[in-house]
Amino acid sequence: MNPYAQGGWRNTGNPNAASGSNTVPQPSIFGALPFVTPSPLPMFVSFRFTSYSPSILNSTVMGPQAQTYFHVNTDIPTPGFTVITNSANQPTVIIEWARHPVLEIRGIVPKQQTAQWLALAPEKRYRTMTVKNKTFVWAPDGESICLYSPGLGAPQTHARVTREEGAVALDITSDAIQMGLLDVCVAAALLLQCGRKID
Repeated sequence: MNPYAQGGWRNTGNPNAASGSNTVPQPSIFGALPFVTPSPLPMFVSFRFTSYSPSILNSTVMGPQAQTYFHVNTDIPTPGFTVITNSANQPTVIIEWARHPVLEIRGIVPKQQTAQWLALAPEKRYRTMTVKNKTFVWAPDGESICLYSPGLGAPQTHARVTREEGAVALDITSDAIQMGLLDVCVAAALLLQCGRKID
């Protein structure tokens, strides 16, 4: 399944959803066996791309308490550009829709081709993203595309992007927001869901 091709995903379901897999293992009564506590699930802060006019390329990003965090405007005022402005009406992300689209995230990602910033792996199963010399991976997980930190052991989830009816959901951890990844994830979610060629 290629999440970067046009078209929707099908919900593959969660086989653990109803199996009672949230039970915490009990300590060993023998005392000699290790007792492993499962790592807590990350706390997500939810954002939504809504108010399409007519698509996500002209939309509003709502956050907690139904506050407006970003506006996405395409071809306004400049044809061929998408500009994401924050709640203070300052441009934070600029995308130029050239033959090879170019992106800049003010103060975070210098101007570069989207194909370079969200580089598609040779086997086309995931994309890598570099922010401030740190590499992350966007990969499909069921009906979502999730942002991970690659490394040894279980990958750490920072964000997930999911299509909804008339909206796109962006759930991002509070730790990722503190790391300065909110603007980055908004830009990546837009590029991954806009339906335009970004390679």
